[in-house]
Order: sequence, then C-alpha cells, then structure tokens
Amino acid sequence: MLKEAFRIGSRIISQYINRILPFASQPKGWYHCTMVPYFLNIIFDRGRPTGMFGRCNALLGNLQLPIFLCTRSHCGGASRAYSLLVSDHQRGHFNGCLYRVVDDGGTFTSGADVRKLCQEGHLDEALKVMESMDLQGLPISRDNAYYLLQGCTKKEDISAGRRVYSLMMNSGLDSVSALSDHLIRLFALGGKLKEANEVFWKVSEPSVFTWSAIISANSKLGQGDKALDLYRRMQASGVKSNSYIYVAVLNACARTQALSQGKLIHEKIIKSGFHLDMVVGNALVDMYSKCGSLEDARKVFNALPNRDIVSWNTMIRGYSQNGYGQEVLRMYATMQQSAGIKLDNITYASILKACSSMADLGKGRQIHAQMVRSGIKIDTVIRNTLIDMYGRCGSLQEALKEFQKLPNPDIVSWNSMIAAYVLHEHAHDALRLYEEMLQTGAKPDSITFASILKACGETAAIGQGRRIHAQAVRVSLHLDSLVGTTLVDMYARCGSLDEARQVFDRLPNRGVVSWGAMIAGYARVGDCRLAQQCLEDMQAQGLKPDKVIFISILAACSHKGLVEEGKGYFKSMSEHYGISPGIEHYSCMVDLLGRAGKLDEAEHLLQTMPMSPDIVGWGSLLTACKTYGDVERGRRCFDELMKLDSRKASGYVLMANIYADAHMWTDAYRIEYLRRSAGAWKKPARAWIEVNNKVHGFLVGDKSHPQTDSIYSQLKRLSCKMKEQGYIPKIDSILKQVSDEDKEDSLCGHVEKLAIAFGLLSTPQGTTIRAAKNLRVCTDCHTATKIISKLENREIVIRDAYRLHHFKDGACSCEDFY
Repeated sequence: MLKEAFRIGSRIISQYINRILPFASQPKGWYHCTMVPYFLNIIFDRGRPTGMFGRCNALLGNLQLPIFLCTRSHCGGASRAYSLLVSDHQRGHFNGCLYRVVDDGGTFTSGADVRKLCQEGHLDEALKVMESMDLQGLPISRDNAYYLLQGCTKKEDISAGRRVYSLMMNSGLDSVSALSDHLIRLFALGGKLKEANEVFWKVSEPSVFTWSAIISANSKLGQGDKALDLYRRMQASGVKSNSYIYVAVLNACARTQALSQGKLIHEKIIKSGFHLDMVVGNALVDMYSKCGSLEDARKVFNALPNRDIVSWNTMIRGYSQNGYGQEVLRMYATMQQSAGIKLDNITYASILKACSSMADLGKGRQIHAQMVRSGIKIDTVIRNTLIDMYGRCGSLQEALKEFQKLPNPDIVSWNSMIAAYVLHEHAHDALRLYEEMLQTGAKPDSITFASILKACGETAAIGQGRRIHAQAVRVSLHLDSLVGTTLVDMYARCGSLDEARQVFDRLPNRGVVSWGAMIAGYARVGDCRLAQQCLEDMQAQGLKPDKVIFISILAACSHKGLVEEGKGYFKSMSEHYGISPGIEHYSCMVDLLGRAGKLDEAEHLLQTMPMSPDIVGWGSLLTACKTYGDVERGRRCFDELMKLDSRKASGYVLMANIYADAHMWTDAYRIEYLRRSAGAWKKPARAWIEVNNKVHGFLVGDKSHPQTDSIYSQLKRLSCKMKEQGYIPKIDSILKQVSDEDKEDSLCGHVEKLAIAFGLLSTPQGTTIRAAKNLRVCTDCHTATKIISKLENREIVIRDAYRLHHFKDGACSCEDFY
C-alpha cells in the first residue's frame, strides 16, 4: 500500500509540473508552484508530515491530511471527481488521504474549480477546498469568495456564510464592500441582524449597495429607527441614494409610523427624480397608507405615470387597513375596467377584508363568486380571509364550510374560525373547536389564547379559563401582553377580581391596555374606589389614560351614582389630559345623570353636545325614563330613536314597558304592533353556565336541554318558596294576551333562571354559581335571584351585558342600582 502511495504521488508530481510550467510566469503562477514542495514533503518523507503540512496537521490534531491532486483530461469532465482513501497505513501517520480529481479545462486553481462546484450545488465541497487552503496559509481570492457567497445565498445557508466570512477575515477581505453586500443580505435573509450589522461596521468604504443592504436589513427585521439612523449616516458620508435606498427607508418610515420623516424623504425623492420610478412610487403609497395619511397616498398613486398590479394592491390595501371599505369597492370597480391589470390573490384578500370590516355579507358573497368565475386559485391565505369575512358578517355556516375545505388548516385558519364563534356568542362551539385544534397537534399562539379566553369570560366559564391559563403558562405565553391582558379581563368578567389582580400584578410590561382591563374589571363590579386607585397608580408610573379608560371610569361612577365625581373626570379629560370627549363619553354622562334621576340635565346634555346623539345616548335616557316612570320624556326619546334606526328592537321594548308600567295598555300594544310591523326583532336572550368543565347554553323558554324536566321542576319549587318570602312575579311587562299563570310560566323561562336552576341541580351545596347573560338582567330576575341566594344559601354571580352582580344572603352587590 505504501508503494502504491509513492507510485500515485510520483505520477501526480510529474503531471502537476507539466501542467503548471506553461503559466508559471503568469499572475498567480507562484501560487501553483508552491504546491510542489508539499507533495515532495509527503512523498519523500514517506508520509511523515513535515514543513507547513506538518504544522497544519498538528493544528488538526493529526486527524486528516488532505492532498489535492491536479487532473488529467480523461478523468471524466468538470463535475466529476473521485476519491481514493489510503487508510490503515502501517506507520499510522494518516487517518486518511483524500484525492480529489477535477477537470478544470486547463486551469488549476486551488485544487478545485470553486465556481463550478458552487454553481453545481457542491457548496460544502468548495468550502472544504478553501478551508484546507486557509489552513495551509494560502489566502482566499476575491473571486472565490464571491462564488462561495453566491452559493450560500442560493441555498440560504447561514452556517456556510459564517464559514465564508471566517475565510474572508483570515484573508483580509472582510472590509471589501462588494463582498460584504452579499453577506449582509444573506444574514438578513436568515434573520441574523446582529451579524449583518457586525459585517457592515467592518467595511472600510461602504458603497451605495452596502448601505442599501444594511438599511433594508434593519428595516425588514423590525429596526426601523435604526434603519433611519443609518440613512442619515449615509447622507453625512456623501453617498447618494438610489431607488433601493429610498424603498428601504420608506419601508422603515412605514414600520415606525414616521410620517414627518417620510414626507422629508418624499421631497428628496422628487428633487432626485425618483418619484417617476414605479417601485419607489409604490413604496411611497405604502408608507403614506401605513402612516394613516390616505389623502397623500392617493395623490402619489394618481400621479404615477405607470401603475402595475402592485400599485393598485398597495392603494387598495391601504384603504382596507384604514377602514375605508367603500373606497376599496370603488377602486375595485375602477380596477376591473383598467386595461392590462389582472386582479390577483392579494387584490381579492384586501377586498374581502373590506367587506369584513363593513360586515357586508352580500358584497362579500359577490366577490367570492367573482373569484371563482375568474379562475383565481383559492390558496390558504384567501381561504382564511373568506373564513374571517363570513365569520365577521355572521354567516357561521359559510365560514365553517370554507374552514372544512382546508386539508391542513394553519393557525390562522383555526384562529379565524374560533374568533367567529366567539364574536357571535357561540362560545361552546369555540371551546369545542379549540379542543379539536389541540388534538390535531396545532400549537396555539397568543391570538388563539386571547380569543378562547374571551369565550371563557363571555360565558363565565372560570374553570375552563383556569385550565387554558395553565396551558398558556406551559408554553410561556401567559406573560405575553395580549394574553396577560385577556386573562385579566377573563377573570374579572367571571367575577374573580382577586385572580384578575394576581395576573395583572405579575405582568412584566403593563401598558395602557392592561391597566384599562383592570380598571374595567373594577368598574364592572361597581368598585369605583379601586378603579380610581388604579387610575392614580397608572399615572404614577408615567402612563396617561386613554379614551377607553375614561369610559370605564365614568361607567364606574355611573354604577355607584357618583355624579360629581363623574362630572369631574369628564371635565378633566380635556383640561388635564388633552382628550376631547367622544360620543361614548357623552353617552356615559347621560347614563350617569339618568341613573341618578337627573333627567332634565341628561336631556339637556343630549341636546347641546357638540355632535349628534346616537342610539346609545337616547337609549340610556329612555332606560332612565322607564326607571323613573317619565312617560312624556320617554316618548320624546322614542321618537328620536325611531329617526335614527326604526329597526332596532330595544327602543320599542323600553317604550312598551314604560306604557305597561303606567298601565297605558293601548299604547303599549300599539308600540308592540309597530315593532312587529317594522321587522325589529328582539335579540334572543342567551345565558351560559359552566358545570364540570363544560359550558351549557340556554335560550329564552329553552326546553332542549337533556335535563329540561328537572330544571323546570326546580324552578316551580323555587317559585313556591319565593312567594312564601313575599316574592311577587313582575308580569306587567309581558304584553302577551294570556293568563297571569302563563305569564308567570313565561318568567320562569328567562335564561338566567334556567341557568341558576341547572346550577343548583348540578353542583354541591355551598358551591358558588356563576352564570353569564348577553343582555341586561331584568327586574324580575334580579329580585328572584336575591331571594334564591338566601333560600339556597348560595353565592350567585351573574355577569350581564353591562355589569357583574354578586348575590349573597338576599342582597346584590349593585345595591339595586343597575
């Protein structure tokens, strides 16, 4: 075997010398000549590593000694190579010798044709050649570094890029701008921004392409402010911007909402003439749209000399994301008439989102049909958008149909379907789908947890909420801002303010939204003192309350009848916080004044507020008229409500009840007739209760539950016992022309009573009963629940659409002020 090694080595030396003599005097000729002594070392020292090879082998721990061989033309062509491994050498100096043969067309470079190896996908082999040369002290050439970087980029191989960068540093090429461009883009492609920045700062004289690469990297990877800072540094260095630079910095402005900076860059673009470039123009439209300046975006769009599908999609997406649904549909119509523009998936996705935001089911169906007719391939993204559109528009069956067409739903698909169920009060379906998602192995994200926890809060399913809380902890998402805030809200809605506060106190980053959730929780139970304390603590931490928080604070004051405190907060909004009260705040003030019996003041506020009152404002005053029996004022409120929306049932119901309380039966029946004639159907009352980690739902008069007979028997038993305690069913508000007994039976069918009766039957004595209702608790049910809590010695928590009622020992936490 040793003789065979000598024979091969001798032949190689002879061929090698013959090959290099013709060009030994040429550039890099010295390079090939230096290989001769290495082969002589190996051959004449009988395998003992000496000289430079010895030093290299010592560094490698005497593991492997590479010997690179030149080729013969008959060895098989440019991409063919063969290896001959000489092992088990009797002297033990080699673990292995690798012989690589490559036909390079007559030019020998570093033992292998790096360019061809890279082009043909043999990146690792090319790197091994270069790394072996590096170990021998031979520098890598710029050309070979370039080919290697091209190979790394083609394969998106970050680890290979790091190896090339190491070779570049050893050869002093890490400061070369032309090479660093590629390396920066490669690291950015893999999300390695820190490494991309390190590469950039070693470049001695960055070219415009190097600046473009690093600015784009920072912009795309979420460091918009850093990208803008780099742009300013580039300008200071005297490098002139090109279209790529402008696109990158405009994207950075869009990501950071830096509208003023974007406008300054726009001015520079106009001066340099790049505003006529379609790509730059599209980036300008995108920047203005994402910064909320739709008027400027449209001006740029209209001024573009040429518009492609990207231009149209960018403008349409801008309108869609900013809630301008009608403008989206108008542009859609114009786009269909434009020659040479073919709508794609991105176009349809934006249009469907606009239909979703407008809850325009009819238009959404039309767009869907148009997509099918035009042959658009409905991929997962479009399918998810359809699920979201149908779900938000209330067509849950169509949403589910689209969901079931997905062979492999992604997390967006699951989230869209779950959110649709939660939005339309199908919490039990949302919880069922969530369990199905877990069984498929899909991993819930923060949006999943936020949606499903909201379902738990809406149904007072605190047991389910605790279980999902534990799941969020296991995947380390419980401290996520969105999930943490939803947990606070869920526990507060379920009436467990202590658990809500524990979650809130553990949040690492408590922003305005988190504080708002905690304040809303206290407001919902009517604890104005703790809501106010939260507001003070929040401000002590340097955070300013927003409009939503003031709605909660005003609601807390309203639930406790704190008129002067409420007026003080309303006044401080503009005077101390610079927040102009919106229509929601005025409606809160009307509710506050109305609950306190100050109906004249409430009506005057509605008539003098700076904007036209909405249904909520007039509805609040009409509710107060019912509470205080003010028939005439109630009529005025009802007339105003009819002007705003004659198809909303709540106004009819309240006015009919006002007449019924005043025993004005003819007027009451007239209002009921008007309601039916207008097609103003009442939203069906729904209630939920959780028993043994399962949510049970009830509809008014529901008899579909498996334990219906037991539930109604329980209610009759309770009714008899309550009458013994002085309970008188409030049947006056029932306008059906039936007997009083039938009216009492109708009251028994109220959803909260059904839920409470089921809870009493299904839980051990002493267990707190928690239920939720989608509407306000009626007066009769409120009175009945107080008595039941005393008779059964149970704590009963009911969350309605407006607040949380905690019944205990015959009393309610709201003190009958609801």
